This record gives sequence, structure tokens and C-alpha cells, in this order.
Amino acid sequence: MLDLGVGRDVIEDGKLAASEVVTNALRHAASGGRLAPELWVWARTVPAPQLVVSVFDCAREVLPRASGAGVLDEHGKGLELVGEFTAEWGCALTRSRVADPVVVGKAVWFALPLRCGWPGPTPDVHPGAAAQCLLHCVTRRGFPGLRTVDGNGVSVLVLPGLNVWVHPQHFCWTGGPGRYLQRPLVDLQETAEHIVRWLGAIRVPAPVRTL
Repeated sequence: MLDLGVGRDVIEDGKLAASEVVTNALRHAASGGRLAPELWVWARTVPAPQLVVSVFDCAREVLPRASGAGVLDEHGKGLELVGEFTAEWGCALTRSRVADPVVVGKAVWFALPLRCGWPGPTPDVHPGAAAQCLLHCVTRRGFPGLRTVDGNGVSVLVLPGLNVWVHPQHFCWTGGPGRYLQRPLVDLQETAEHIVRWLGAIRVPAPVRTL
């Protein structure tokens, strides 16, 4: 974070938020023989220059919620602290990045502000290389796909129920009826996570509790 030009106060806020989110994952989601949580970190430019920190766990049925704990309560204030010290936070159903084989679960994430104008001049990203990297990011999460080229020479990723066009400056796809989405190539990891969540919502069955 220092290399990204983040101020020490924001770094301290990030350390506190990460501690709360990881502790919750270990306490509530890493039991019963489940895999250990995964920590993911990437930067994005949309909706603002931000560093995104996500903690993935396999407990898809255990969703985080604010406890409503009072200011003087010793426990139960974790998510309130995360909300207070970060730009935004949330939870999304998704798939693991590290586990082999891939497992379904959820990621609790928060975002920290990066300096205005980050990353500076737009990096020169070749659309063909970006298409191949995005395809790898999605297929390693358990979704089949292939890369092809349309009549205009634009790379297209063909995924289950979804096509993603890779233009010289951005990815674009349709995220539902009348919803056209576009992300810059530099936001590759953010784009991959959006697509995995969307594919998972239409392809992954609901988790089943066993007694």
C-alpha cells in the first residue's frame, strides 16, 4: 500500500478492517473440515481508484450482517467498524481462486481509496493479452470458455450464456436484460470477479446443509 502511495492513516484503517473480516471468516466459516479462507487483493479504477480486499470462505450459508451492538459492547461491532473505516464494503457469492478443485462460497470485501488519478497514464494493455488473461481467470474458477474473433477482428470470450468483447480500451458484456456493462482493461481482476459472480448466479445450485 505504501508503494501505491496510500497514506499511513488509510493503511491503518485497512489493517483494522482486514483483521475484522479475516477473524470473522476463521471464527464462523473455517470449521467442520472446510478449507481455509483465501485473501484476495486487487486495484480498480471503477467506480473510483480503490484497493479491494476480499476474504473468501466456503460457508455460503453464513452471510455477514450487522449485529446492532452498542458503542460500549465488547463484541459484535466488527462490521460496523469495517463500514466506518473503509470507502465501502459488501458480500457476494462467488468461487474460490486457489482451491483445487474449485469450491463455491462467498467473499466479504471492502475498498480503500487510492490516490486521485491512480494509476496515472492509462497502461498500454494489448487487448489480445487482456482477453487471454481474463479467459484464464474465469476458466480456472470452473467455467468452460474459449476465445474467438468476430468479423471486425475483436477478441470475444465465449462463456456459458455470456459473451465478453475485448476492445482496445475496455471489456464489455451484457449483464442481464437491458444492462450493458463496460470496464477498462486495467480493471481485469475486478472484471473477472463480476463475471464469475454473474455466471455463478445462473449456474451454481444453492448450497445444501447436511445433518
